[in-house]
Amino acid sequence: MAVLKKRFKSAIFRIGGVGPASSSIVAKYCQKEVAAHERVVYEQILRGLPVSSPRYYGFVQGDSNYDWVFLEYVEGQQYSRERADHAILAGRWLGLLHALGARVPAAARLPGRASAYYLQHLRTTGEKLQRNQNRIHLPAHELATVKGVISQCNFLESHWGQIERWCDRMPSTLLHGDFKPRNVIIRTVNGLPALFPFDWEVSGWGVPAEDLAYIDLAAYRDVVQCHWPGVTMRDLHCMKIVGRIFRGLCEFRWESVKFEPDWDFSAIKLDIYYLRMKEAIEMAEWEE
Repeated sequence: MAVLKKRFKSAIFRIGGVGPASSSIVAKYCQKEVAAHERVVYEQILRGLPVSSPRYYGFVQGDSNYDWVFLEYVEGQQYSRERADHAILAGRWLGLLHALGARVPAAARLPGRASAYYLQHLRTTGEKLQRNQNRIHLPAHELATVKGVISQCNFLESHWGQIERWCDRMPSTLLHGDFKPRNVIIRTVNGLPALFPFDWEVSGWGVPAEDLAYIDLAAYRDVVQCHWPGVTMRDLHCMKIVGRIFRGLCEFRWESVKFEPDWDFSAIKLDIYYLRMKEAIEMAEWEE
């Protein structure tokens, strides 16, 4: 058994030779609520959708507050945002997920991912950074980054009504919520490349903005236009911007947790996220 990933509240292992035809499987040891959430996704949602995904082998109750979830180990190429063919493949896959996932009753019962969810992230981040910026002694350049993030949060909150109006143009649906290169593998199936996303911990029900942040929008619209004829390319471009903003707020939220006196804080990641957010804000046409 090999360790693939170990985090604060979970661990993921690869177990060789125990799957079909002596293949490997993935064993995820995680908190019960996380395991229950992923079980709903695999057992009640993905199995009824025409999208590729790792095969689900079931779960086993663990000790205390943890359970095991077992999945197919998917070998292949890691998804890249920089490759046009990958972005097109992602656009088509997400188009099917969003358009058809909206019809699955179990998907609508997942945690809400409306704009209010991200607004709470924004406010939590701003409060934590504001409260502790003078309690943690930082070098001048790191303090400048922290103050820059606070300024970005203040700007976005002052324009939140516009963000909500952009979101109102899109239907609510199932979204993955963490569609990143590290969570997506591409492998060949019947001679064609197929996408295999995993790690559905933060999936939910709401506007699919986060999933659209770095994909090919034309490929996405080709799939969804017959299901959502009222959604225009302009709407999707707005969602791409909003998706980058929402993703940035999630990143800010996590880094702000570390900005407490009992954490070993580093501004390196926060600086990266600040620059990404700066780019996202500059992409938008803001009302006065």
